[in-house]
Amino acid sequence: MIDHFKKHIDKEFPFLKNSKLLVCVSGGVDSMVLSNLLLQLNYKIGIAHCNFNLRGNESDLDEKFVREYSKKNSTVFHFKSFTTKLPKHSTQMAARTLRYEWFNELLNSEKYDFILTAHHLDDSLETFILNLSRASGIEGLLGIKANDNNLIRPLLIFSKEQLLSFALKNDLKWREDSSNVKDDYLRNKIRNNIIPQLKELHPSFLFQSKKSMDFLRATNQILKKYTKEFKKKYFLNINNELLISKASLVKTASDNLIFELFKDYGFKTPKEILSLCNSISGKMINSNSHTLLSNRNMLILKPNSPVDNDIYNIGLDGLKNPIELTISKGVFNEDYNSKKLLMDIDEIELPLTLRKWKKGDFFYPYGMNGKKMISKYFKDQKMSYFEKQNQWLLCSGSDILWIIGMRFDKRRYKTKDANIKIELNEV
Repeated sequence: MIDHFKKHIDKEFPFLKNSKLLVCVSGGVDSMVLSNLLLQLNYKIGIAHCNFNLRGNESDLDEKFVREYSKKNSTVFHFKSFTTKLPKHSTQMAARTLRYEWFNELLNSEKYDFILTAHHLDDSLETFILNLSRASGIEGLLGIKANDNNLIRPLLIFSKEQLLSFALKNDLKWREDSSNVKDDYLRNKIRNNIIPQLKELHPSFLFQSKKSMDFLRATNQILKKYTKEFKKKYFLNINNELLISKASLVKTASDNLIFELFKDYGFKTPKEILSLCNSISGKMINSNSHTLLSNRNMLILKPNSPVDNDIYNIGLDGLKNPIELTISKGVFNEDYNSKKLLMDIDEIELPLTLRKWKKGDFFYPYGMNGKKMISKYFKDQKMSYFEKQNQWLLCSGSDILWIIGMRFDKRRYKTKDANIKIELNEV
């Protein structure tokens, strides 16, 4: 096995040879085999052990065992004790989050190059079955990644049985985790019940499943390439919003492609997105991170962010945030410019106010007859829901002076003999 491991490392991870490696060792057979193989091949390693204090004295004995093993082999030993609780996390997910946060801290503080874990082929099959039950898409059916940035899993070509056989032949010592035999978690149920039955039905099921995951991985690369090309062609990025042609999505008529296009934005229901393509303007759907809006012949995709509905007072010194307005006093005679508001200071009420529009707002638009509802003006300008949300109004008392950057109220706007000028400074 050690020869097989060496050839695998040399082929897939040659960069590990001259690197400083942080090896995650629980004390179980998998991590003890990994650390033993690396030590036999003279890799430069340090050992990291987490005590989650979930099994009382058993957890403390695991820590003692790994500490003594590290001392015996003259390796640096890193240890941390955790209280395994995080809001909105299961115990398993909290433990995973905490340990990887700590591993990455060690990576930076102790100048390690890579983190190595002892995940093996059985673990990868568990992940495949787990994700199969969650409708996770093709990405979730690839098993566990062997190389995930600075996280390396060099044992994924080996089965649990092979690791156990190596440990017994080489008289390795390890600790058994009593919680692994309990069916308290879905992963444990898959490990202890489903996978043994699948192996019984087909003796080579485990390695056949690896071939299937490899095929899926190759297919996923093709899909990723096509998805990237599709986004480059049809996802137009303007001011932190993605404008997407409805026709381009309807034309694909493929749930799989639409799932891949939108999964990174938190949307996992292709039919809902296709339905939005056929809906009226203004309809939208939301994920935890993004909003997808129907707007005429386009969908607009935007990250979720809180709407600023505050009211800001503006004196003669102008305003820096949320937008920058510069105020000057003097004598101004200038042609019409929607970015510069010229007025008589005696005709306005200070301080001026900056706010978003609300139902019932109206103004007397410069260059038009009569008054107009702000909502109707927005509609005439074909503004999207997001654009309406982001539009600021400059007011004097209850009167709207300026739909900023767009149109003035004609009652106070001047082009000649103005004594105050307000300019919008756009970044």
